[in-house]
Amino acid sequence: MLVEPGFATEVQDALPDATAILDREGSIVAVNKVWRMFALDNGGHPEATGVGVNYRDVCARAAEAGCADAEEVFTGLQAVLSGATVESDREYACPSPAVGRWFNSRTTPIGGSTGGAVVSHVNISRRIRSEQDLAHKASHDSLTGLGNRMQFAEELHQALGTRPDRQRSKADVGVLYIDLDGFKAINDTFGHDAGDEVLLDSAHRMRSQLRPQDAIARLGGDEFAICAQRIEAEGLAQLALRLEGVLSKPHQIHGKEVVVGGSVGLHIAAAGESADEAIRLADQAMYVAKPPTMAGGPSLQQQIWISTTVMAAFDYWDHGRWSHGQGSRDGLPNWRTY
Repeated sequence: MLVEPGFATEVQDALPDATAILDREGSIVAVNKVWRMFALDNGGHPEATGVGVNYRDVCARAAEAGCADAEEVFTGLQAVLSGATVESDREYACPSPAVGRWFNSRTTPIGGSTGGAVVSHVNISRRIRSEQDLAHKASHDSLTGLGNRMQFAEELHQALGTRPDRQRSKADVGVLYIDLDGFKAINDTFGHDAGDEVLLDSAHRMRSQLRPQDAIARLGGDEFAICAQRIEAEGLAQLALRLEGVLSKPHQIHGKEVVVGGSVGLHIAAAGESADEAIRLADQAMYVAKPPTMAGGPSLQQQIWISTTVMAAFDYWDHGRWSHGQGSRDGLPNWRTY
């Protein structure tokens, strides 16, 4: 095969990834078309990223500016040029104002007496987006877009994680367990499409009452949970009241106004408590809070399971929503008697 002049350049330009050839000192001696076009499309200039520029200096300046990815690319480049490794790979994010992008920086040595290295940046954005999409589907409810039980447990676990000694015993992580009352009748009477609309609307209503740092999830069926960090019993009870308020508003279904409502169980957890235990206590408190027509009335065992912190919240709730000294709410015993 007769190799014509310029053949090597044509081969480089045929490569699908942004590629540069470095000498043994790290200076760029050749770049391909994709490398040049990527620089131009992103506001770069040949004098900053083209032939004659030392690529080690480019990486070093970016690392000094605080880019952790550039520091690792620089370290890998040094290792390849010195012969300490035969290849260096580093995946990194390279977002633009409009597009999220990811690349894999790959550096391989050039053999022979010339030495040097080949640096290529492979666009892996499609693969990363696919992985993120799969991860999102695994951790979120497909209907409402809220986190699912697994995601909620992980977020709650992080909220209950290790803290400084002076804050370890403070109970300030609120957990609310919400069950929509009478939801099954919606599906039975109007169909599952109408039920889905109620779930979506209910999720939107609850989300509208939360702070940016609060987390809400659909645990399954008509059950939801909320994690409210850095909150006192009074604030948690107020949040529960607001949730009950928005959930009690009627839904328009097939030309009819239908009230679904919701029962809310509260628990305030402290650092070190397990996420599963916190969810369980809030769930049991929810069954105590559920109207007798929905739950058949709370059993004594259910009432005993209410934690001290939940009683404190209901004590505030009792003062705020029902007159002091009133013996019951909707036929349920006064919370402060337990």
